[in-house]
Amino acid sequence: GLTGIQVLFLSIISLFVGPLLYQWLRHGGFVAKAFDSLIVAVLILLMAFFLIPESWSELGYISLGLILAGYLVPGLLEHMVKKAAHAFHLASLLIALTGLALHAILDGAALTNSVVTTSNLSLAIVLHRFGVGMMLWMMVQPVFGKRVAYGVLGFVSIATIAGYLLSEAVMGMEGDYAMSIIQALIIGMIGHSLIHRSHGVGHHH
Repeated sequence: GLTGIQVLFLSIISLFVGPLLYQWLRHGGFVAKAFDSLIVAVLILLMAFFLIPESWSELGYISLGLILAGYLVPGLLEHMVKKAAHAFHLASLLIALTGLALHAILDGAALTNSVVTTSNLSLAIVLHRFGVGMMLWMMVQPVFGKRVAYGVLGFVSIATIAGYLLSEAVMGMEGDYAMSIIQALIIGMIGHSLIHRSHGVGHHH
């Protein structure tokens, strides 16, 4: 399988491919739409057959609560980013960026042990980052321009690397339970990005 470092690079690359994909999807015809649907389908299958059952077997009922929490958090963040965009509220923008950083740190953290636990989660994270990249681009670029949008993507990349490095240091061998919690949160976040991205792409035409 891939090493954590390789998956880390992939997840960062896919973050930047997201916006390119988004621009292609806007102008692209059938192929672009089909490709988009394929990514969504693969993620849904991964979640339904691998990620959720695995999380359940590790954490039981707690996993459902965590998945739900992971599902709700990005919605709150998006809401804050939109508020920030409308009013240029620095405070809510900072909170949103902090949340984004945390999300990225979690992604990065999950990649360190994901090779030990499952390649399914690392694949899901890499695919899900296409969606994250697209979502960030759609939210930031129209309001703040391309430079800021790329800056935000760079910021998320750095946070991902930080999460990766930190969790290598922090997790050690006793981090299995913490890892399971992080994984459950990420499964929820991926679920959110799946359910809400269809309206995201349609929204901005």
